Amino acid sequence: MEMRQEGEAKNKFRNTLKIAVHDKDGIRIIDFDKIIYCKAEGNYTIIYFADRNILLTKVLKQVESFLPDNVFLRIHKSYLININAVTEFKQNTIILGPDIKLPISRRRKAKVLKKIKEKLLFI
Repeated sequence: MEMRQEGEAKNKFRNTLKIAVHDKDGIRIIDFDKIIYCKAEGNYTIIYFADRNILLTKVLKQVESFLPDNVFLRIHKSYLININAVTEFKQNTIILGPDIKLPISRRRKAKVLKKIKEKLLFI
């Protein structure tokens, strides 16, 4: 039931560019485009930005359900990335920005490559 509600929320707010999240300091308003990637840490998720991180008391699957799937992509059981932050794709690794290297699971590699090709113009 909870996942259905999250899916309904995702559809209801599809054109929203921000989400509100609870963290240890209160409620933060987050712009989707400022998120570089999210990392699972057990029952928590860390959202990484260029200048800070936020620890959420939600599993990565829940966080993924609230983010737009045309911008965010699950590349590994522990990682969800902002496709717009990708700067390089090397075999089993995605590089975000100048120095963030994240693994791509073998099972998801074909889907990741397909999604990147759909999103970017190849010349």
